[in-house]
Amino acid sequence: MEEKKEKPKKAKTASQILKEKIKALEKKLKEKDENIKNLENQLARMKSEFHNYRMALQREQEVLINREKENVIFKLISLLEDFERALNHGNSTSENFVKGVRMLYKRLAAILAEEGVEEILPATGSPFDPFRDEAVETVESDSAEEMTILEVKEKGYKYASKILKAPKVVVAVKPRVQEREHSDDTPSGQ
Repeated sequence: MEEKKEKPKKAKTASQILKEKIKALEKKLKEKDENIKNLENQLARMKSEFHNYRMALQREQEVLINREKENVIFKLISLLEDFERALNHGNSTSENFVKGVRMLYKRLAAILAEEGVEEILPATGSPFDPFRDEAVETVESDSAEEMTILEVKEKGYKYASKILKAPKVVVAVKPRVQEREHSDDTPSGQ
């Protein structure tokens, strides 16, 4: 009978061990669930912080862009006022008026250069570049090479390697061959 009593003790001990293991696993599971919940909360906070950072960065960029626009506009307003003063001096001689307009032109060119705007002025005789130039006219020429610039009608402008306005040019082309008399082109016997 003593053997029978030991078996239930062992079984009870085994069930206690299983219960303890289950409790330990449940505790670990609860800890893992809490850890997951904490990580999810952290992720949500980080997403929110990143969104706020992105919005702040966007607002800062807009402020910087607007500040730069204001600087350019201020310079142009100053130039506009100079034009207005020049136009209001109607009593001045035409020579003085021309001098004033030249000064304004130089000032506007300087403002644009300060802002990074560059003139595009292709040289006469240089090759025509369809990616840069705008051909406004073609002229037949025996003396100039084909597809070279004969004349620049209007200069162009670029900013940050982007063409804002293409230079307008006259391009040389080969002269058309005069048609021979109709009888020369017709094969004999027809």
